[in-house]
Amino acid sequence: MLMKNKHIRVNVRSLRQWMEEERLDAFIVPSIDPHNSEYLADHWKTRQWITGFTGSAGTAVITAKGAALWTDSRYFLQAEEQLEGTPFELMREGVPQTPSIADWLDQQLTDERRVGYYGELMTQELLDDIFGGHEQDFILKATEGDPFRYIWHDRPGMPAGTVTIVPDDIAGMPAEAKLRKIFEMGREACPEATIFVLNDLSEIAWALNLRGCDIQYNPVFVGYLMVSRQRSTLFTDLDRLSPEIRAYLGRISVSVKRYKGWKNFIEDAAHGEVFAFPRTMNLCMVKQCRTYRMNYRFIDWQVPLLRAVKTPAEQAGFRRAMELDGVAMVRFLRRLEIALAAGESITETGVDELLTALRAEEPEFKGLSFATIAGYGPHGAIVHYEATPESAALLRPEGLLLLDSGAHYSCGTTDITRTIALGPVSQEERRAYTLVLKGHIALSRCRFPQGTTGIQLDLAARYAMWQAGYDYGHGTGHGVGCRLCVHEGPQQIRKNLRACTAVPFLPGMTITDEPGIYVAGHFGVRIENTLLTVEDGETDYGRFYRFEPLTLCPIDTAPVDLTMLSAEEIKWLNDYHATVRRRLEPLLADPADKAWLHKATMPL
Repeated sequence: MLMKNKHIRVNVRSLRQWMEEERLDAFIVPSIDPHNSEYLADHWKTRQWITGFTGSAGTAVITAKGAALWTDSRYFLQAEEQLEGTPFELMREGVPQTPSIADWLDQQLTDERRVGYYGELMTQELLDDIFGGHEQDFILKATEGDPFRYIWHDRPGMPAGTVTIVPDDIAGMPAEAKLRKIFEMGREACPEATIFVLNDLSEIAWALNLRGCDIQYNPVFVGYLMVSRQRSTLFTDLDRLSPEIRAYLGRISVSVKRYKGWKNFIEDAAHGEVFAFPRTMNLCMVKQCRTYRMNYRFIDWQVPLLRAVKTPAEQAGFRRAMELDGVAMVRFLRRLEIALAAGESITETGVDELLTALRAEEPEFKGLSFATIAGYGPHGAIVHYEATPESAALLRPEGLLLLDSGAHYSCGTTDITRTIALGPVSQEERRAYTLVLKGHIALSRCRFPQGTTGIQLDLAARYAMWQAGYDYGHGTGHGVGCRLCVHEGPQQIRKNLRACTAVPFLPGMTITDEPGIYVAGHFGVRIENTLLTVEDGETDYGRFYRFEPLTLCPIDTAPVDLTMLSAEEIKWLNDYHATVRRRLEPLLADPADKAWLHKATMPL
């Protein structure tokens, strides 16, 4: 730890020296790549390199004498540990008295207020969020070059993994039809636009029915896609494209150019062209349009909504993927139970290794959809905990294990959390577990009218725990991609008013249901299923929808306080377990696994 922190101090000194040469008083390092990705390829993990903090969300700001990192409640405990001994002060977003970045800079900087950022790693949306209308108080400067190109000497290279085709019978819609819809929907939003630019990697993969491997756990490939009426253009590493992929792109009227070729494309574009950008476009591309006096517009982007409504083929793929994953989970849970009863030594990393190995036995398995979170006891209270050989706790036959995991299969993507009683639990653990289960059931049982949004649905998951004085800082639910990113928008369920929580739910949308309670230093509880929004009839008051649980895995009933559950909640749990048993039993080859499943899904 000391050596690592010494390295971080050296990194900060290198950046400050570069800032001095560039005559900058502060520099912003967000968690971002040129495509505004949530998870980053190693090449773009600049904020991690400069701070030592490995969480997926956070913004670092460095001045000549100060340094601070802003992150959200999911990462408070992790950031405290990883920033210890570094120059960075932890700023807890959402906590009263925590200054905004603009306020902190206002305190740090006196006469000189030149604040730099690298345009390829910044969006106008993010810049507005950071400064909140106080841009005029500073001299903002987009640097010509990427500073980390000069100071990060062993920086990983640009990702350029292979690309594969998703068959139309799995995608449910040919790429030609998707590109046509993107253009038509774009013209409705901006009739004068002639070229619609996609920079989000998951949108590009979805639109072209292609998948890559450039970002760990996310089957995407780095590139830009410019969609026109007659022909579209993909900008990516050309060496990655096999003859089969090139031929496929030719058939769907997509030209290919090198990744950085978009600069010349804009420079050479006819002056009648009008580029349409999502508000998440990096400022480097926007600047290129300004430099060459090209017309451009920021528009309300409809591609995420188009992608969010799963085709019937995608819905069938999800159901198949959940069956495959459910089989692996049942086999894992039985083996974990046996190992603990036999007194075997199992650590948190051992849990991850065993579950991954069982998933990998399925021929359709394509990899994990995110890093497994296996948190035993106090580690369960760290929302996005990732065990290492150094931190991995040894499991004991007592307390709670929080296990959040998921996988990609050729037909779909999974995301599941189960909290497992490894033996006796405390009364507080039992109460918290049951409150979380009540919230999970309440959301899953919801019937709601057309037009309902995530901020309205969130109350269902939190109501019971609020009455008991508990809450959680993370969102309640996110969309899940189909053999794509496990976090997918635009819809979310959370208590905060954001654009994502104002998106009305539509049939075909996926969403996770994952309330939790976390008692720092003691334990954590989370229960998560992936749900599908489906039609549920029409009344005099309009159309109604409900959720269909897609995830198939027993929910541990050992830590449940039955006196806290209503008859309706017990019926829901029994019905869910009956479905799990009916769907999974025929797929289990080992009679012992079938017997374990029967026991785990017995009616309460």
